[in-house]
Amino acid sequence: MDYLFETKSGPASVYVSGLSVRVRLGMESFSFQLNDLVKEKTISSNTIPLQSVQMNDGSVLQFLKVRNELFLHWKGETWSGKLAERQYEGGAQTSPEIKSPMPGKVVQISTEVGKEHKQGETLLILEAMKMENAVKTPYQCRVEEIRKSQGDLVQQDEVLIILHRIEPEKT
Repeated sequence: MDYLFETKSGPASVYVSGLSVRVRLGMESFSFQLNDLVKEKTISSNTIPLQSVQMNDGSVLQFLKVRNELFLHWKGETWSGKLAERQYEGGAQTSPEIKSPMPGKVVQISTEVGKEHKQGETLLILEAMKMENAVKTPYQCRVEEIRKSQGDLVQQDEVLIILHRIEPEKT
């Protein structure tokens, strides 16, 4: 996953893939493995969502995730960034069934039976592996049936919503 932060010395790009991290600051690039740097991980109680990682050099990296925003504090600098919302649209989909693109949990339903939507509007949000994924309308439609409720666990390809396609009027 790629993150872009504004620092005192300019933009910083951070790419994380598993335990591999690449940081670009201006023209400089640094790559390292998290398990090489992390001496000890301390996660605070559930009442305070702030988490800390003590690095081998003795410094402490603190981070906090609030919905889709990430806050980092390390060596006197603080960064924040918004995590991009992953979108699942069936661009060429013609089926009236909206199926789950992955196993996950329904965290928000943004529609109701009978409501009309334009193409690309969010119908519901699934959470999978701590990532929120928006499921959007593939075409202009009206919601005919909602088969899942907020909090339900779903499997991949499980039907979530049934739509009725609205054909644009031709003049």
